[in-house]
Formats: sequence, C-alpha cells, structure tokens
Amino acid sequence: MIKSQSVKISIVIVSYNVCEFVLKGIDSVYTYLKYPVQIILVDNKSVDATVEEVKKKFPDVEVIVNTDNKGFSAANNQAFHLCTGDIIMMLNPDAAFIDESVNLMIEELIKHDGKDILIGPRIVNPDLSFQTSCWKFPSPLQHVLELFFLNTMIDTTSYYFQDKKEVMQVDFLSGACMAFNKQTLIKLVGLDVNLFWMDDADVCKRNSELGGTNYFFPLSTISHYLGQSSKKNQRVVISNQIISKLKYYKKHKQFSFFIVSLPIFIFQILTRMPLFFLIGIIKPIYLKKAVAYLYTFKRLMAYLIINKQTVVS
Repeated sequence: MIKSQSVKISIVIVSYNVCEFVLKGIDSVYTYLKYPVQIILVDNKSVDATVEEVKKKFPDVEVIVNTDNKGFSAANNQAFHLCTGDIIMMLNPDAAFIDESVNLMIEELIKHDGKDILIGPRIVNPDLSFQTSCWKFPSPLQHVLELFFLNTMIDTTSYYFQDKKEVMQVDFLSGACMAFNKQTLIKLVGLDVNLFWMDDADVCKRNSELGGTNYFFPLSTISHYLGQSSKKNQRVVISNQIISKLKYYKKHKQFSFFIVSLPIFIFQILTRMPLFFLIGIIKPIYLKKAVAYLYTFKRLMAYLIINKQTVVS
C-alpha cells in the first residue's frame, strides 16, 4: 500500500513547437501539485526554443531531445522507462493545472493502490468553458454520422454527465491528462506507437480487457488549449484519425466494425476532396483540408495493400 505522505509523481510531457504552452504547463505543476514530482519532457525535434527555455527556467526537469519527431506514443514510451514515481501522469504540452484540485485525483489513485485504474480529470478550455474529455468506444454509427456532418447534432460518443461532479466509469479518457499507478503501466506495456490519435482509446480498451477500470474524475479540473501541436498540420490530423480507427478495430478483433467502416471512410475521403477544393476557391484554408484528404487516401491505400503501418506525426 502506497503511503500518501511518501508518494512520488512522475509527469510526462511530449512537446513539439509549443514552447509558451509547455512553460505554462510545467509552472502550473510546480505551483499546484503538493506531492514530490519528477517531470520528464520529451521534445520531438521542435524548431522553437522549447528545450533551451525549459532547461533555463526549470533546471530540475529531465529533458529528452529527439533528433526526429517520434510521435506522441513513442515519445511517451521513452519517458515511461525513466519514471521513478509511484504514480505516472501523461500531460499534454498545451494543458495546465489551474488549481490544487488535481491532488484529489492523485489521492483517488493512492486510495485504490493495487487496482488497475486509469483516471482522467474534468477538462476545460482556457475560458473555463467545458471541454469533452471522455467518450464511448468508437463504432461505425459514429462514422456514418460524421460522413453526413450529423455528429454534432446526434452525438453517439459523448457522455452527458461530464458537466456534473460525479466520478463515473467510462469507456475511454482523453490522453491530454491521464494518470495511473506504475504497476498498471507495466501490465499495459505503454502506448501503441501505431495508433496515433487512437492511443488513448486503445490503452483504455486494453485496461478494460485486463479487468481494469477507467474513471472520469470531475473533482479535479485542468485546462487544455486543444491541439496546439497538431492543428498546424491537417495531414497529421485527418490521416491518423481515419486510419488509426481501422487499425484499432483490427487490433481488437472487431472485424465487423472494420469491414463496415472501411467503405464509409473511403466514401468520406472521396467526397471531402472535391468538396473542400470547391470551398477552397472562396476560403483558401479549405484547400489544406482537400490536400490532406488526398494524402489520407494515398496512406489508406498503402495500409490496405502493403500493410504499411507508418504513423505521421
């Protein structure tokens, strides 16, 4: 049994060209976390001043500098091997603690020491408005609704209690902030490097399959700027969102979901390309989305024909 007064937390942050946000996030950890902490920053070849600024302002942070962008999952796995804490937390580079409530989440894990629990807080936007942070596992119905732009009106993935202060068991949690005991990490063997954008769903699915529990813990709240690293590259977002879902279904032997979802995704790609090209004539920003869908189609064919597993990050 871990004793509360002796527990140590390891926090892993993976960064890519978001220096300002990383500095705010690290500062918030030192400001609000009441437990001894080891912070490990893995930088995926940022071209900004992230590494230099972190070393200068926070000399106690352990910094790993990658010579290429290894992606979110692989970079987290690098740091996991160096974690010395009893409890490990993944924290996005554009996320930050906003008060001491984060300690309640840690205390919940300490209370359930010995059980395989993944736990995630309530997440808010910088203006403190609500941000979805837990979902039901994906299904083809979700993809059909997205295909016809109906997913915002008919939401089959979200839990509607997220704005309440009730601790609830859920399917999967946001990887923006997720904590777990070290023995749970050992059983799960880290994140799947081939499932970028579905790595959080996958790790929660595996935890459930091994008899563990995934808890949404709204008594703790953090802020998240949402996608500061990835929003600069639509190719990364769109290609991984689509292809990783197919990989996820295949990995977890949901073959019927794979077979049903594949033509939906192909139709989505082939219709989105000309649509966004046309809209792009008026609003050039949509041209990037059209090109991203073309790129996604090429990657999808490579995955289906030669089983190319390369993840774009």
